[in-house]
Amino acid sequence: MNPDAARDAHETIVGSTDLYANVIDAAGQYDAKVDSSANCSLAAHILNAVTVGVNAFVYEAVGEDEDLYEDYGEDVKVLAAALALHDTNKFVREAYGVDIEGNTSETFDWYFDPEADADGEPREGDPFGIEEFLGDGYRDTLKYLVQRTETRENSTETRGIDTSFSGLERYCRIGDSAASVALRDGADGVYDQLCTLMSEDDVQKIEFTQLEQPILNDTLLGTAKEIIAGETGEDTYGVVIGSSPDSIVYLGNPIDRSALKHAVGERAPKRIDAEFQFDCKLNWNSFGYDILGEVGIPVDRKEQNIADAFRELLSRGSAGVEGFEHIPEAFDRYFAVLAKAVYIDGQSDYSNSDIQAAYDRIEEEQGVQKVKLHFVAYLVENYEDHKEFLNEFAETVRPELHKDLKPETDAIGAVVDRFFDGRIAPNLGSKDEMCFLCGAQTQTKYQKGLSGVYRTQEYSRRVPPHAKYKSICEVCNLEYALLSFVCEQHDVSTNNSLEIAYFYFDDFLGDIRVRSNRVGNIVQGDGDELDDPEITSDLIQPQYFLQPVYVLDENHRMAVVRQVMQAAQESGMKVVIGRPFTRFNSADAVFADEEATRPQELLGLDEAERFGPLPSFIEDNRTDSHLRRALQLFKIMSMVGQDANMSNPYLQLDRDTFHSIANFAVVHHDHAVRLGDLESYFETYHETALMDMKTVAERGVNLFGKQFDSKYKKTKIFREALDAFLSGKNQQMDDDRLIDYVESQVYAAADREDYAGHAKPEQAQAFVEAIRTYLAENELYDLKKLSDWENALVNSYYYAYEQILYSDK
Repeated sequence: MNPDAARDAHETIVGSTDLYANVIDAAGQYDAKVDSSANCSLAAHILNAVTVGVNAFVYEAVGEDEDLYEDYGEDVKVLAAALALHDTNKFVREAYGVDIEGNTSETFDWYFDPEADADGEPREGDPFGIEEFLGDGYRDTLKYLVQRTETRENSTETRGIDTSFSGLERYCRIGDSAASVALRDGADGVYDQLCTLMSEDDVQKIEFTQLEQPILNDTLLGTAKEIIAGETGEDTYGVVIGSSPDSIVYLGNPIDRSALKHAVGERAPKRIDAEFQFDCKLNWNSFGYDILGEVGIPVDRKEQNIADAFRELLSRGSAGVEGFEHIPEAFDRYFAVLAKAVYIDGQSDYSNSDIQAAYDRIEEEQGVQKVKLHFVAYLVENYEDHKEFLNEFAETVRPELHKDLKPETDAIGAVVDRFFDGRIAPNLGSKDEMCFLCGAQTQTKYQKGLSGVYRTQEYSRRVPPHAKYKSICEVCNLEYALLSFVCEQHDVSTNNSLEIAYFYFDDFLGDIRVRSNRVGNIVQGDGDELDDPEITSDLIQPQYFLQPVYVLDENHRMAVVRQVMQAAQESGMKVVIGRPFTRFNSADAVFADEEATRPQELLGLDEAERFGPLPSFIEDNRTDSHLRRALQLFKIMSMVGQDANMSNPYLQLDRDTFHSIANFAVVHHDHAVRLGDLESYFETYHETALMDMKTVAERGVNLFGKQFDSKYKKTKIFREALDAFLSGKNQQMDDDRLIDYVESQVYAAADREDYAGHAKPEQAQAFVEAIRTYLAENELYDLKKLSDWENALVNSYYYAYEQILYSDK
């Protein structure tokens, strides 16, 4: 086992090349599997396969005293390239629409030298950048390895190839099979699969309790991987294969669970202290320690955090205090002491006569509320004159300050216990003593004010109806501080309209970090805020990427959802939208919105089972629930809304059906019939309803003649038919009598119009039968539905009628 070699391998394939970035760009929008219940993007599956295969090779092949670059550098790159290409046939089929079975020479020709598209435009070959990564001259070797990655693959074409890299076949199979099993069975499946392909004694799995607090869960999971991989400078236990939110799979020596817990407990506070900054609650007339009184980080860091808060408040000025341009650094050691004495204890009597006189004067001038900040400002401004007093004062107050800052229960220790001991909330209290987020017993009141993600007096199931405050446990309060910090770093306001989109490649992730930040800039529905495409080689970073989502109203939320979907498609990542401080739960669907509104549900925009449609050769279990369809529907709503200058276009359409969309477009867009995106959407997803309505329109033309004037004339005979259907159903006619009645009414209406020509009864009969068929197949053949949808049906007929006229010109 050579942990340094594992790090070097990741640097080789990730840190210094664009291989992973290219795979994401090229294959991120396609699905890895046909079965949407065990699916991720093709890019995610490829990345998992490469990462697992390379890690397994490094673990078994590279000795403790060997150098990866000198002895195995070429092998690692060939193995990574082969695994990147192991599903070339799937990529070619999805990207170019070429129905090819297996990774044949034809498949490789399509990948490296694709033919022009249907419009004759040339396509760029080698979209993964394999030859840039590996160099020329390896195609036969790569084909040889790819054809031996799956046991079912036909390897006849490469049977005679002599290659020095044949020993990599084993690791190609390990990488692909483990990545495939991960889709269906997660970390458990990866562990079991590796045990069958490698020495069972070398494969280790550690399980944890997935926490309700996602940032803390990510941090502890990363810390555990850091310790196993020897990143802390202590003993190395193995090479991490990958992880899920509640488990780690690695190759190496077993680690005692209690020893790992102890190491994580020692390491986690240092890591949290290094990565996050904890704030107190400070304004001009009040101060509270907040999380600083609960988290076990060094007390000098806590004092500095308090000093930083005072610096910011004094620099910008408040309560009549003029903003400071310069505050002496030496004064930082007094801010926390003054916060304790002046704000917490309300001290107004001082032994130093000059200080007392200054305090009394300020109180008289500013009043009892503003005196606090003005008194602190006075001491800062006159620091040199009162240095001796401040030193003596600090010496007296600091011991009591440290008592305040020493937590009664250590939040980090508590969360480590939850993570390792298998209980999310160890002690459940009564409702008035229960954390409103996770249910743990607590006496601490949740008092975050108007800027809180959850309002202080907002409804909670765990709060009595007339209770003034919720309660929050030390672990959830720590999570709140972590989220507040990372949001603040990206200019995200933590208020009650904040939601979180959790982006992730799959439930199990090969041990590679593909986004360098933990959180992105806020999504507000009007820009491209998923702005961190950077690939990094850090092995201990979080399992998922948090994207704050700011929501104003239902229409704005739909715009945000569109943007989140677009980002998921472009990055090849799955996404779940949920509330902050709630446990991240992966989904079978590539997009799932746990906070979906009714308009989303009605339009099918609350979930997308796949990235794109099922391949054309799949006949059974078809699904049209995918990101490509959702984004096309969003585009149509946006185009129509812009033409009509709508302020809320996403709330105007209420069904994803042909007649409802056609009605929406015809009513609000002057040239609906000429919208290519609209016609394409109908032909792809509502072809039957479109063709049925076109049949109705064609028979209407036969009966009533072509009309080129007003919409009234073009739809007159159709409206006559609907009126007759409504009248007959209102009279409770049976179906045979109803059809005869409608046919007679339609024939009479057509026959008395001069411009209709000579209407024939059989033409009226064909027209009415086409209408009846459309209504029945679209579940509109009853009085209420027909009445509700009458206007929409008229407009969808008009759309089909215009299509016929437009195509004939």
